[in-house]
Amino acid sequence: MHFSIPRSNICGKNSGYFPLCKGCNELKNEGKIVKCDICNTWHYTDEPCECEEESNQICLVCGESAPKGSLCRDCYYEMIDYKDTFDKNSKLFELKDYYFNLKSNIYRMKTFEYVQNNCKKLLALAYLSEDLYDDTSLTDRVDNDVADIISAKKPKIETIEVTDNAKTQDSRKEELIRTMDGHYVKSNSEATIDDILYEARIVHCYERRVPINSDEETIMCDWFVPVLNSRQGVYIEYWGQNNKEYNKNKERKRKQYKDHNIPLIEIEKDDYKDKQ
Repeated sequence: MHFSIPRSNICGKNSGYFPLCKGCNELKNEGKIVKCDICNTWHYTDEPCECEEESNQICLVCGESAPKGSLCRDCYYEMIDYKDTFDKNSKLFELKDYYFNLKSNIYRMKTFEYVQNNCKKLLALAYLSEDLYDDTSLTDRVDNDVADIISAKKPKIETIEVTDNAKTQDSRKEELIRTMDGHYVKSNSEATIDDILYEARIVHCYERRVPINSDEETIMCDWFVPVLNSRQGVYIEYWGQNNKEYNKNKERKRKQYKDHNIPLIEIEKDDYKDKQ
């Protein structure tokens, strides 16, 4: 009878009952070796995994390598984040209505970054409807829908770079969800929070500049609730994402609120689901 000896897939040395030999395990502890999120194979951190090198697939949304499906790793995890913001109690017809309304709105967007982000929302809605109701009508079409949108909206080479101010103006025009009191917000979770404030008869303003010294960077809050007057009240921030750039901005804003002694209510990613 022949027994195969387990060997490390990094160096090929005998690893006993473990996936890595002693030397490779030390490299892992030093952060020089990581396991691929896609194929679970160990590889050096400064080199791509073999599954990425062998793949000819590209991401539907950003065009980067997509070894195991229609999305690259970054776009996939951002799509999952969006998926978590939707109400899991939504009826199937509500998810489908949101999908087709969102798809129609994306074609009217001018900034390609917003097009890409909302394409990830389309994918999230499609996968959520299949997860909740075992319905594949959206997942059967979403890849083609996203490919058509990206093809139609992708900037031409000669497109002039959009200024930050123009992007801000476009973003306000492209907010998609209308709340009960008429505000236009950027996500389903923000709509839920805004509606909670409205139903509780709490006067509130959506996206207001935080009053800090003019020589410092401008900060916009998610909501402002006036208590004494139009400048003195409580500010609300909803931390709805979890990625490196977002968390960096989150800590920057937290510091500004603390340094200027400005009252702040923080709502974490899933807190809005408990309306009480």
